Amino acid sequence: MSASKPDRKRIHSNNPGSVSRAGLLAKVSNDYIFLLSTHPPPGGTELKDYLTLDDVILDNKRVLVRVDFNSPMDPSGNILDDKRIRSHLETLRALEGCRVVLMAHQSRAGKKDYTTLEAHARSATRLLRRDVTYIDDIFGSHARESIKSLEPGEVLLLENTRFYAEENMNRTPADHAKSHMVKKLAPLFDLFVNDAFAVSHRSHCSVVGFTEVLPSVAGLLMDKEITALDKGLKGNEHPTVFSLGGTKADDSIKVTQNVLARGGADKVLTSGVVATVFMMAAGIDVGEANRKFVEDQEYMEWIPVAAKLLKEYPGKIAMPVDVALNKSGERVDVAVDKLPTDLPIADIGLETIVNYSKELKDAKVTVLNGPSGIFEQENFKLGTAELLKAATESGYSIAGGGHSVAAIEQLGLESKFSHVSMGGGASITYLSGEPLPGIEALKKAALKARKA
Repeated sequence: MSASKPDRKRIHSNNPGSVSRAGLLAKVSNDYIFLLSTHPPPGGTELKDYLTLDDVILDNKRVLVRVDFNSPMDPSGNILDDKRIRSHLETLRALEGCRVVLMAHQSRAGKKDYTTLEAHARSATRLLRRDVTYIDDIFGSHARESIKSLEPGEVLLLENTRFYAEENMNRTPADHAKSHMVKKLAPLFDLFVNDAFAVSHRSHCSVVGFTEVLPSVAGLLMDKEITALDKGLKGNEHPTVFSLGGTKADDSIKVTQNVLARGGADKVLTSGVVATVFMMAAGIDVGEANRKFVEDQEYMEWIPVAAKLLKEYPGKIAMPVDVALNKSGERVDVAVDKLPTDLPIADIGLETIVNYSKELKDAKVTVLNGPSGIFEQENFKLGTAELLKAATESGYSIAGGGHSVAAIEQLGLESKFSHVSMGGGASITYLSGEPLPGIEALKKAALKARKA
């Protein structure tokens, strides 16, 4: 372990005042000892505006951790894919000397997979190789008594937080701090850890409420997500290339707007419906079928926004030079200058694949979000597959978005990417430059701790 990072499981202190240790200042805050850096980290890196597990001493404390265990489930209540649970293992192992209580949700009211977290506890137990005890209660007397009786090293998983109505209300952290959930649970803990980046774009009670009343830090997964996405956003290495596809054109246009305005991207490669909108903004007639799809998705209002971006950033936004059309399931490649067409666009064309692949391979940093076409269909997966493969040859590769992650897994490329974001909607919101309530709450807690 690096000398600049405290051993989370071994450092203890009985000194009620402050002590100096390896250039760090330990200060008491709410009976919990924070290790606060007195100067920026070595190597010219910036001091983070939130605290992490490396900023605190963990000595058998009671720790409340918000995780994202939301997983696909079959009708019998079995978890079909445990990758979200696996993504938190590093954080949970770092807390193995603590009394740990996990909060998570599964689906939402009205959905078929809106259920208890009993299966999630079984899965976490198997993956962590340590008992994770499920409690069918959130903050009632059964949950509170179970928390009080925890021994060091034990882990509890509380019931689905969305079973509690106030959880889903988009309130401020201060308002959520007044909720029954926070008032009942907060006194039982020394520290709150938000490791659920994927839900941090929502100002929900279990995400932001505890940061008002407990010392609060980012978990290892949360820190990893922010650090990786910042590498793409800050554009400190050139060239940085974004590849934006999929059907959510509005989100991708927001990302384009943000990364070009802040100088974080040298080039944005468009594909999927995103490219269709930009082509329409450039005055290209894409044909009635494609125009109607854009209209049905309510993206017509984004065409003027895309047109403005093309004018403001000439040469920065790349559009396909050819596309693959879907002719009764068959792939037909045509040059864009041969449009319009009566057929739907289902992928980027071969020449565009070659051009985009070169841009990605030559980049220092690549950020991919969204497939280039209908990758679920064999004849239209080529663009998505080739762009993903090309990105892995760049200096540092980042991928996000549910469909991109699914394609990466299908192609067996997960280990070849520098970072595959589990954030889903939170990732795209972060790349758009919009503040994430969960992260903003951690920043506020860090300011409070550093001033203590």
